[in-house]
Order: sequence, then structure tokens, then C-alpha cells
Amino acid sequence: MANPKLEVTLRRIISEIDKLDSYRVDAQSLEARYQHFISELIMLRLFSAFEEGVSDIAFKLASGAVYTNGTSPALTVLSPSMSSARSNFLSHGRRKPVLNLKWTKSRFIRESVEHVIPASDPFVRQAQNHGTIINEMRIVRNVLAHKTTSAKRDFRTLVRQAYGGNAKVTPGVFLTSSKRFSRPRLVTYLTGTKIVLREMASGR
Repeated sequence: MANPKLEVTLRRIISEIDKLDSYRVDAQSLEARYQHFISELIMLRLFSAFEEGVSDIAFKLASGAVYTNGTSPALTVLSPSMSSARSNFLSHGRRKPVLNLKWTKSRFIRESVEHVIPASDPFVRQAQNHGTIINEMRIVRNVLAHKTTSAKRDFRTLVRQAYGGNAKVTPGVFLTSSKRFSRPRLVTYLTGTKIVLREMASGR
């Protein structure tokens, strides 16, 4: 059976991100409140696509895929399939198997794969290199999806860092505003997600 290809994952996820961006563009003709609402929906789906892309790349690398530059990851164990790759991530080399794999922070990505894909491997290194934008997207997604006290606190901290004060800004405004940024954060996240996934699959 042919080895899985990272290019297939990249094409699929990037196509979905481009579709999300088209929704953003179409929404620009609407009233601001509707733009804010749609941007929040796009952000939720974008981060889901990011998690899907990262996990798919990891499972494929662990089961024989090569990076897009043709090099192979330095695996500690090769899995015969993507499903067995997931099992190995959960249990191989661990004193106690973990119940779930996490892809929402650069640290979580490293911890999820480190016993199969070493921390020195390009996949992990690139996740660490892009840790800031991954974490920023996670914070915005969390305040939209969970609305917990900690999620709201983290979002307020993010807004304070961006606006330089305790501005009362909703996630929708934060995502669409271009007053404090050279371009809206949602555009940065849409573009950045494609860059991060390509880099993590690149082998560089």
C-alpha cells in the first residue's frame, strides 16, 4: 500500500481555509454586527481545520509519509497505519498511556507526539516556531466556544496586549477591526494557518 501523502492533507485543508476566506470577503458588504457574527463562526471553523490539519500531518508522518521536501521524519517507531499511529502516540514510550491527544498549543503538540516524533524533528520544531499565533488563535477560539472564566480572562489579556488597555472588545470586533492592526486579525489567522501547516509539513 502506498504511503500517505502530506500534500493531500494540505490541499484539502487549504481549500477549506480559502472557502472560509471567501465567506469573510462576502460578509464585508453587511452591517458591522453581522460581520462580527460571521467572523466568529469562521474563527471556530478555522481552528477546527487547523487541529484537523496538524493531527492528520502527525498521523501520516508516523505511518510512513515523507515531508514535502522529500525527507523522512526521525521516528522512534513506524506505524503500519494512521489508526495505529494514533495508538502509538497515546501509549508508545509512556509510563502511563494518555487518553487524548491535544493539538491546540505548540507545547501540547510536542507532548502528544514526542515519544514517536522527537522534539528535534521539523514537525515539532515548526510548531514551536509558530507557537505565538497558534496560542493566540486558541485563546480566541476558546472564548467563543467555551465562555469559561479562564477563557474570558485569557481573551481580556490578549485584548489588553493588542490595545494597550482594558478595552471592552468582543471577539467579533477583535477579529474584524483594522484600527489597531495593519490588517484584521481574522485575515492574519486565515493566512497564518496556511503558513503554519505548510511549514510543519515542509521538513525544514
